[in-house]
Amino acid sequence: MSTPQLRVAGDTNVGKVRTTNEDSMIVDPQRGLYVVLDGMGGANAGDIASQTARDAIAAFVTQRRLTMEPKALLESAIQYACATVWNSAQQSRERHGMGTTCVACLVVDPTRVVIAHVGDSRAYLLRHGRLQALTRDHTIVEELVDRGVLAAEEADRHPYKNVLSRNLGARPETKVDVLELDIRPGDRLLLCSDGLYGYASNDAMQYLLGSGDAPESVARDLIDLALRGGGGDNVSTIVIEAPQLAPTSTQVVRTSGATAWWQHRAKFLAIAKDRGITRNPICRGLPPAEALDLVAMSLCEAIFHDLEKSTGVNVWTFAQNVAGGWFERGGNWAAVRELMDILGTSARVVVDEIRIQDAKLGFLLDVAVSRALVVAELALGGLLAERLRQVDNDLIEIHAAQQEETTQNERIETDSQFLESATIPFMRPDRPVTNPGISAELVSAIEKTLTIARARTSPRAEHVKQILGALETIATDPSGNFGSAISAAREIYGVRTLDDTGVMQLFDALDTARIVTASSVHQISVPDAMRAKVLFAISTAHQRLVGAMTGLVLEAVAPYSERLEDARSQTSELRDRVARAERKRAELERKFANTIDQSLPWDRRGTTEW
Repeated sequence: MSTPQLRVAGDTNVGKVRTTNEDSMIVDPQRGLYVVLDGMGGANAGDIASQTARDAIAAFVTQRRLTMEPKALLESAIQYACATVWNSAQQSRERHGMGTTCVACLVVDPTRVVIAHVGDSRAYLLRHGRLQALTRDHTIVEELVDRGVLAAEEADRHPYKNVLSRNLGARPETKVDVLELDIRPGDRLLLCSDGLYGYASNDAMQYLLGSGDAPESVARDLIDLALRGGGGDNVSTIVIEAPQLAPTSTQVVRTSGATAWWQHRAKFLAIAKDRGITRNPICRGLPPAEALDLVAMSLCEAIFHDLEKSTGVNVWTFAQNVAGGWFERGGNWAAVRELMDILGTSARVVVDEIRIQDAKLGFLLDVAVSRALVVAELALGGLLAERLRQVDNDLIEIHAAQQEETTQNERIETDSQFLESATIPFMRPDRPVTNPGISAELVSAIEKTLTIARARTSPRAEHVKQILGALETIATDPSGNFGSAISAAREIYGVRTLDDTGVMQLFDALDTARIVTASSVHQISVPDAMRAKVLFAISTAHQRLVGAMTGLVLEAVAPYSERLEDARSQTSELRDRVARAERKRAELERKFANTIDQSLPWDRRGTTEW
């Protein structure tokens, strides 16, 4: 019954309120026995109850493990512990009323375990990132819910929600709930006392169990989580991990991929320098070495940390900081575009070099780094959207001020003007083809992905569904130019007011569509290489649709932008006139200051010339 393949760790803590730890544990990899017990009784020896039950279970399993079937063995061991605790309580008045909960796991082999429990200590299973409870609390409230006497939504507010209906020691014997469970590679089991789940949310527990950290770290982190949540009770945790068959692509990227990327950082900086990043307007005024460190090295580090943690927050922050600071100084978009193109090219050169050394790792790293660069582009799009919102607000104010001078016909003409005119130059439909041809297999995979995305979209999210349809059209367009994106953007945009209600709901829908398609890609049954192509195709289509939509909005606000510029020119001219008047007044004061008759009262002073 030895289970060397499993990784197991346990930990316990007294908490922040109690002075005595009434929890007890068994962590016995040799016999495959893992138990958490939570003593009850306080002054009536709750700690003695849990320790007595612990010793009784360990002794029973040690003596009978070769002669009894696993399920019967664990149930009998717990019944023996119950009788032992009850007998101990009868022998001493101070111990009357003591008892303990119990949740136990007996590992039969690396693929099968037996779980048994009494009371409200729990067992959880984490499988494919989803945490589910394996046990049901033995409390009075849960019994009432099972019988239909109490509604489930009322259980959490019931005054007796923590009162146990079963425990070890209240009677000579008790009813034990037992289940057998097949374990799959990568599964994690958690045994814990109520001091954990009573002070930590399910989402937080799921996050820590799914973090990929070693069981020792997870067991400690779960206890820290309960302590940060208040730590009002003793807390004990045991984490049991089944071995993975093979590392996942995500794990490979987080380990080997991140390391390989960081080892090539000098190559990344050299390519960025050769491509002219130090001459970019954003880096103007900085010494070349400092420019490389502040810009190129910062992105290199951001990609490394995002590879290591399977996230995109660092790259997102980098793009926001660089572009945001540049825009605040009045910089233009062309410099940002050039900078990101240089950095993107440098990253792809590094990935290609890694691919030559290790084709499989290079492929996985290519997907991960491409995803990071897409995140950077999305961050830039968010900044542009924010700037557009600010311009929109300014234009609305001007429009309101001039509303009385504008007729209804002129407003209609302004609203519809952008629909009839050509879009801004960088999104012309006749832009050269950038990706000619698309395979039938890729088209099929894209269609499957977007079908899943539609199914996961709320029926009332009409804009999101419309955008998903547009993404399919753009991503499967064999011409590969911007024509389909512009046509789709015009159809989606329609005619609308230039305010938050009219415009921002479109950008919110675009963001929602991006999220749902990214998650739907993982649901299709295709090879990883094809899944990467689908992700790239849909991401490119999304960028083109966002760009086209932004261009339409910019055209729609063009008349107001011109009026704003005229108003600014007039204001500047008025300021110049005021300045000239102030200078003339100062000259007159200096000219007549010496001719004032000091003997006259203040209200009669002056000069004959004045």
